[in-house]
Amino acid sequence: MKPLRALRAAALAAAALLPWMAAPSAEAQEWRGWNIHAADYPNGRGMDRFGELVAQRTNNRIRMRTYHSAQLGQQDEAIQQMRLGSIDFANFNLSPFNNLAPSTQVVTLPFLFRDVAHMQRAIDGVAGEEIARDLEGIGIIALSWFDAGARSLYTTRPVRTPADLRGMKIRVQTSDLWIDLMRALGANPTPLPFGEVFTSLQSGVIDGAENNWPSYESTRHFEVARFFTTTEHSNVPEVLAVSRQRWQRLNEQERNILRDSAREAAAFQRQVWAEREVASRQAVERAGVNVIEIADRRPWAELMAPVYQKYTGSNPRLSGMVTRIRELQ
Repeated sequence: MKPLRALRAAALAAAALLPWMAAPSAEAQEWRGWNIHAADYPNGRGMDRFGELVAQRTNNRIRMRTYHSAQLGQQDEAIQQMRLGSIDFANFNLSPFNNLAPSTQVVTLPFLFRDVAHMQRAIDGVAGEEIARDLEGIGIIALSWFDAGARSLYTTRPVRTPADLRGMKIRVQTSDLWIDLMRALGANPTPLPFGEVFTSLQSGVIDGAENNWPSYESTRHFEVARFFTTTEHSNVPEVLAVSRQRWQRLNEQERNILRDSAREAAAFQRQVWAEREVASRQAVERAGVNVIEIADRRPWAELMAPVYQKYTGSNPRLSGMVTRIRELQ
């Protein structure tokens, strides 16, 4: 009887290992990850946490290396590389997807979210589900959502009202929606790679840009654009994603590990982000930046009616997303 029990025990142990042994991903894998920010930026720290968790939970079968500071190219290039499968995972801003994944346009719309908590409820729920479906259709699997802060204007001369923006050249991301947003405010939108903003401000190619406090501070853009106007016109979340080509080679256990690890990494990143926002604002204020507080954003928001009409007015799916987001409590 003892040999029989021993055989049964061995069979059960082998069965438990089958999901890993049978999977096409059973061998150790080296993954390449893309991040536009420095390693110590909240997003970089969140991506590194993601890689650490995945490595721990797969016993190093999946080892992730993030190439920070856009070492693998600028964001538009990295998106194409991920779709082709040459980049395995990344943290992307959603704005450059506006022309590829229609639902990303909704969360990019100006003055949509009341505050950070409202944005997080939307992206963790109805908005995130819609966007994930669209991204999967272009070869990118969304796992979780990072915070990217409220974006405001920073310029080489004071901006207190939309009228002050007339004729100013403001850098925007490569997106039709962002171009139209700036035009609605009366500015001249100037699409440029993020890495060219500092020298363009310094040389007078552009008069300003728009971003969050940590980006403004960490890139030292405050040295060449000394006026920060708290328009908080946009609060676009960012996606932590993997290539669909890589995803399809994973078994279900590995996919669950990636999903859980990505959610934990996002919770960590959001906490670090909130702390960094406070520290970055304090740092640039100590450096003498002129902060222009916008107490009433309604005059700015009212100029956005044509933008909403163009990007959601004729599309019931997108206009429905806007309504559901605004109704979230």
